[in-house]
Amino acid sequence: MTVQFPATQINKYILSKSTELQSALFPLEKLDLKRIEGIQKDIPLFQTTSMEQVKFISKWFQVLNLMRGCFENCTFCLRNALKPVKENSESINTILWNDFLRFTEGFSKLGERLGVNPLKGNSHITLFEDSNMPVAKMKDLNGNIYSTSDALKEIYSKFQIPIVFVTSGWGVNNKFAQKTAEELCEFVDKNPECAREFAVSVNPFFYGPRDKYIEKVANALKTFLPLFKNDKNVGSTLFKHNYPNGKDAEITGENAAKKLYNEIYLKLQEMTDSKLSDYERLKPEFVTRPKEFNLIENKGRGQQFFSADEVRKNDKKLFVESFEWMTLTRDQKQQRAYECMTKNVDINGQIYLMTPSEQRISTNIVLNFINKDKKTAAIHTDKKFADAVIE
Repeated sequence: MTVQFPATQINKYILSKSTELQSALFPLEKLDLKRIEGIQKDIPLFQTTSMEQVKFISKWFQVLNLMRGCFENCTFCLRNALKPVKENSESINTILWNDFLRFTEGFSKLGERLGVNPLKGNSHITLFEDSNMPVAKMKDLNGNIYSTSDALKEIYSKFQIPIVFVTSGWGVNNKFAQKTAEELCEFVDKNPECAREFAVSVNPFFYGPRDKYIEKVANALKTFLPLFKNDKNVGSTLFKHNYPNGKDAEITGENAAKKLYNEIYLKLQEMTDSKLSDYERLKPEFVTRPKEFNLIENKGRGQQFFSADEVRKNDKKLFVESFEWMTLTRDQKQQRAYECMTKNVDINGQIYLMTPSEQRISTNIVLNFINKDKKTAAIHTDKKFADAVIE
């Protein structure tokens, strides 16, 4: 049974540690958590969560999913993202807005009591694991609709931690996604510090008609044009292509990708009446310049473009990581997970981890979301780790 300390005693202890907390990278590491257990009492988010678990979540916190599943079907998708599951009485594909607010307000309220943001030290927050950001449409219990733009404003106002944004565009006739993207652009343009990365993905691995893809990406670049202006350092392109010896390299390799972007740029010029002189970072010679990270990774659906031998070599690395994990004791696993793995929140409040090689590990930690008992789609992992049963 956990001893609940009187609030005044907790407050005195926290006050005595205030200098350390303000200067600490991860402030909860500076506290004797037994002495503050109970400080989270009456905060709905942490109804079933101990301070030891809050500390665990707070280090290398990375993803707060707004939506699960994607309609893009990119053939190299690292997360092997599938279409969203159909929502019903048992399953969900989007976070309930009330749960989203329960998360932001819960950590914010805890921060007020601690005198410091418990998520301090994390470089950024991502809002999607396997989805396309602008199309996310969240609802609250009353049926009101909210967008990614609303979520970004809420997160930044509560935590002052920037987000990482990547999109492959959206259907040009999707009015909700277009309005969301315009609102995102306006907010980020006025508050550039709220985004660590704001990227449009460009690659020859698209699904569907080429002209539709070109129009979609050009429209995304046009929508976010203010963020690419020469005096800004916010907007970027994520240019990807196959290896020279990769499968189907003639249609997915560097030359094919360059040709595709040239067509996208021409379409963008058409959409903007060629008024692109102030946007050097969108010119083909800048976007398509050779960089090592332009090459696709041997993960997810991207593995289909690698030879069977290359896939086996990569799988061997994952097996070694998995085998090493299995040799650790329970306490060693807990420590390894805390120190080296990212912490992520599914749309039902379930906490899951990602290893350095981006393999998923489940945990027994579930935040007290209203939809905590709802099912979500499985998150892709190339090689299944033995469940860690991280508590």
